Amino acid sequence: MFFFALGCGEKVPRTGAYVAVGIVIAFLLGLGAGFLFGRGGVTTVTVPTTVTHTVERTVTFTPPILQQYTSPQPTAPTTATQAQLLQNITLKVAMSTDIRALDIHFAMGVADFEVLGKVYEALFKIAWDGSKLAYVPGLVKSYSQLNETAWLFILRNNVVFHNGKKLTAEDVKYSLLRSIRLSGIGKQLLTDAAGNPIITDIVIANETAFILKLSAPFTPLFENLAHLSTAIMPKEIALKYWDGPITSIEDVIGTGPFRLVSYEKGAKVVLQRFDGYWGNRPNVKTLEYLIMPDASARMSAVISGVVDVAVGISPDMVEALRSQGIEVYRAPGVRLVLVAINCKRVLDVRIRQALNYAVNKEDVVKEFMRGYAEIATSVASPTFPNVVSLKPYTYNVTKARQLLEEAGFVGKKLTLLTSTRSPKDIQLAQVIQQYLKNVGIEVEIVQMEHTAFLKRVFTDHDFDLAIYGPSPSSLYYALTYWRTGASLNGPEYSNPEYDKLLDEIATEPSEVKRVELYRKAQEILWRDAPAIWLYFEDILIAARPGIKGLQVLPFQMLIVDNVYV
Repeated sequence: MFFFALGCGEKVPRTGAYVAVGIVIAFLLGLGAGFLFGRGGVTTVTVPTTVTHTVERTVTFTPPILQQYTSPQPTAPTTATQAQLLQNITLKVAMSTDIRALDIHFAMGVADFEVLGKVYEALFKIAWDGSKLAYVPGLVKSYSQLNETAWLFILRNNVVFHNGKKLTAEDVKYSLLRSIRLSGIGKQLLTDAAGNPIITDIVIANETAFILKLSAPFTPLFENLAHLSTAIMPKEIALKYWDGPITSIEDVIGTGPFRLVSYEKGAKVVLQRFDGYWGNRPNVKTLEYLIMPDASARMSAVISGVVDVAVGISPDMVEALRSQGIEVYRAPGVRLVLVAINCKRVLDVRIRQALNYAVNKEDVVKEFMRGYAEIATSVASPTFPNVVSLKPYTYNVTKARQLLEEAGFVGKKLTLLTSTRSPKDIQLAQVIQQYLKNVGIEVEIVQMEHTAFLKRVFTDHDFDLAIYGPSPSSLYYALTYWRTGASLNGPEYSNPEYDKLLDEIATEPSEVKRVELYRKAQEILWRDAPAIWLYFEDILIAARPGIKGLQVLPFQMLIVDNVYV
């Protein structure tokens, strides 16, 4: 996926100007934003305040011209060679886990977003230029900031859903409201520290224009709206499943380049190219995901040609695959593998810092990960903007023992939870167990089925240590994992100073000041050590030699737009 530059200073189309200025005037008059824009004069709109109740307001204005940001239009193939690539290719992909939801607003795991991310799209999208991630318009064509707490968005006018229905602002409104209402990730992205929605009103201006009114300035708005947990579905589907997840495959309807055609639980998911897609059509016509939990089975399948691509390749398989002529794609990953430390059980920060000094991360990356990882010197992936490199907890047994002795923790026993989802987790747990034994801490390893593991860590908070790897979509989102009371704050870390910095980051309009606030927040979290910071895991994907043009996002998502055989 490539980086799309945003053009600034372009003239707004005439109707767009009416929309924007009408909003400004309405706010200045204290009328709110319940209005619809035409080409001047008196205009009205019906604004839903609940699913069943509506209110009408009227405002008069004379619109001039404004400026706004406009995204570039996708380009069609320009040569005969490119056009010829639009052929009926079937691409078979082996995945380690099954999808756990048909509903994008209930998606949680890597497999969910890999599959449903081809079906659904969000207002913004995450672009990757090979070194840094960026957040660029997706379904949004252009946007304008009206004041500190109001944004105007114009949708692309050529977008249709898989059922042929045109995308409208109404679809956006009910999709976002449903995401905030039902999606665990959506709630975290679009609510404040007190659990109140950041978006206080979604005003429909016309078929393709809408305004988001915010409770306060919120600088991470675009990056949060790029997360697929805020993806857009038809209004009627959002309302049909207002109180629960989508259960029928016929109702899995998005605007993405592929549509879902079949699903066999535990076996296979089949997507088919949507030829009515608004952007560049992929060369792949049929995309089949085969569920293969066993890593060796995935490796054999790609070598034998049963599948074209295999994801979730273990570092110790790379050389064997390459010796068979298989191409292995490697990309830096955003997944930070860590050992969470329950801060309510391990209260003394000296103990938590000691655990970091006790583990030789260099050796873990070199020996355990075969070099296919990057030692963590930050609390979020350096692929995100504004991530700072921090002073590492260099392996130091003497320092670790000294801190443990000062805290009176030598000879204590801790339980380390690990999931059965991956054999690597139990192997890593054994490595950590040995390192901590060397500094006088006995560790008991407890393996749990993955769903039970998640409940034990993130709902019950019943653990001493736990191995997992968060995969955030932005730096701000990564930092909110550790906010007091956050749903993904398994260790129950709490620092009022840290929480205050997150609030300041969200409202600070100056980018220079915001960068400094980000730095301070990262330094505090690193120092307080609610986890043993281990490494950022590389993404390893295997593909048979004939597959060309495959790209990989740092979230372990395949980009198949330009794949050909």
